[in-house]
Amino acid sequence: MNDLVRDFREELKKSIFGCLGEPIGELENRFPETFSQDFEEHLGLLRRAFPDRPWPSWAAEGFIRFNREILREEKQFRQSGEYSARPEDFDRILEDTYDNADVMQRYYLVGLYCSCFVWPHHYEILSFYREAFLNADRREPETLSEWGVGHGLFSLLALRRWRRARAVLADISRHSLSFSEAILTAAGCMGRCVARIGDVTKEPEAPPADRIICGELLEHVPEPEVLLDRMRRGLRPGGLAYLTGAVNAPQSDHVSLFRSPRELIALVEQRGFQIVRQLAVCHPKRKSEPNPPMVVAMVVETAN
Repeated sequence: MNDLVRDFREELKKSIFGCLGEPIGELENRFPETFSQDFEEHLGLLRRAFPDRPWPSWAAEGFIRFNREILREEKQFRQSGEYSARPEDFDRILEDTYDNADVMQRYYLVGLYCSCFVWPHHYEILSFYREAFLNADRREPETLSEWGVGHGLFSLLALRRWRRARAVLADISRHSLSFSEAILTAAGCMGRCVARIGDVTKEPEAPPADRIICGELLEHVPEPEVLLDRMRRGLRPGGLAYLTGAVNAPQSDHVSLFRSPRELIALVEQRGFQIVRQLAVCHPKRKSEPNPPMVVAMVVETAN
């Protein structure tokens, strides 16, 4: 095991949530030639991007807190069958979460970043993103936009893959933009990026892009159909977009509930997209549950 991965896992073991680190060993066995090096690289990137944060406690504690908040929401969801937040709560969530440094900088963004490598189903999604979107057999893009850039990982991987592309990073949270800028600067990619703060469903529409990344956003917006309509207009002919949506996956800032992969896929197709590739996954230990939390990932193009 590489040093940073080992230290991160040992830090998790110190807490009552030490079991959160168990998937690391499982993923090392499943992907013996790639996973450890992959996670080691990105933990190193986090440490370089945020040298003032205590290591590895900041990353591990952020991941633990991120999981703890989700467990609390899942308990409420199992009892009520509804998310605790509704579309009309979006302005409150903006103030309490996306504009809140204690939430975003302390645990939310680093916890979400680490989940891409520690949650088995999120690592599957990351692998799908690389294979189905970044390596799609299309002409290399010159322009790229990420809507809801969050922690910046997906734009980073895209900019490494497409060396000539320039990117627009859009997010409603100044803390997300600051975090992603730090990641991309540490990786040497920020020079090809422009950061824009604002709600992509309300801001003036930008020029169309060759590629659009919209991961983990549909469930966060009050009107997902508006977001999809904007995306259809924002994608150049022949371009590709990458979308994910959470299904039965409560979080305090999830306001649009999709109850099945079929429901989510149908919405995307109804708004004028053709699905090129898709993947629906859940945590392997939760597959036997009725209506388990899932993520649906799609590579889409505008329908003819």
